[in-house]
Amino acid sequence: MHLIGLHVTPEAALFHDGIVAELKPSVSGVVVIATASAQPVLTFRNFSLRCDNSNSEISFETPWDWECDKGKRIAVITNNSFLRYQLIACMSGLISPMSGEILGNSVIGWPVGGEGGLDRKLRISHAVNFLSSVYHDCLDKSLVSIDQFWKILSEVGIEPGLVIKDLARDQKDFFALALSVLFSFDCYLIPKTRFLMSKPAKTLKELLLKQLEGKMLFTTSTNVQFQREFCTDGVVLGPLGQMLFVGKLSDAIQWADENLGDSNVSESEDDAFDVSLNFRNSEISIDQIGGDF
Repeated sequence: MHLIGLHVTPEAALFHDGIVAELKPSVSGVVVIATASAQPVLTFRNFSLRCDNSNSEISFETPWDWECDKGKRIAVITNNSFLRYQLIACMSGLISPMSGEILGNSVIGWPVGGEGGLDRKLRISHAVNFLSSVYHDCLDKSLVSIDQFWKILSEVGIEPGLVIKDLARDQKDFFALALSVLFSFDCYLIPKTRFLMSKPAKTLKELLLKQLEGKMLFTTSTNVQFQREFCTDGVVLGPLGQMLFVGKLSDAIQWADENLGDSNVSESEDDAFDVSLNFRNSEISIDQIGGDF
């Protein structure tokens, strides 16, 4: 079984056929489970998160020491909804871990479907210009051209001069998803998929799949259809962050169904994740950003 380039510490866990077994200490202090890439996209080092919404002292039973290789599309499966929220929030910079850090030779995007924290009083053109200047390298590598981006927006009535807050609800969802798809990130974070998997988003979903070629994806969405269409691997977590199963997605889903019980929670639970908070630039004014597109 391939383990997503996993390195574990002496007191962590070793996986046999996806099942966790006790790992004895090594002389060197580090056990290499699988050959990792020379430059993993992400490394979780002594990483731990808060696991209980009502108690800030409860964190991972065993901190993660985990390397994630390029091209892995990982569905995180757990019936701890607070842990799902914490993981995406931490990876996108909203919160700090309880211990340890996340390292990487990579650019992690804001949660897909979020507005990047853009002030809703901005015009569409100002918002796009601002994010394009911040993520210009990711725009240069994008498989979606800026002309294609504007054409797609125009087809749903979103023009450069409109103000974000004045868009209809479905237009706001479309614009936020289009922004996420425009840039070529090394790692995409997807906490919610309701609009992404809807019929109005079909074109954007296809473009996201195109952008994802060779890239990493982390999702905490409980939408099994999305998991099967977008993900290659699954990681099943216990309530205290224990890695109970790591392996192919289909095997992970089956293991979770058989062992977690109520793992297929409603996607409405995922929709509680506020994906608009990560990129805090509300202090940026229109004058600072520049003129009209």
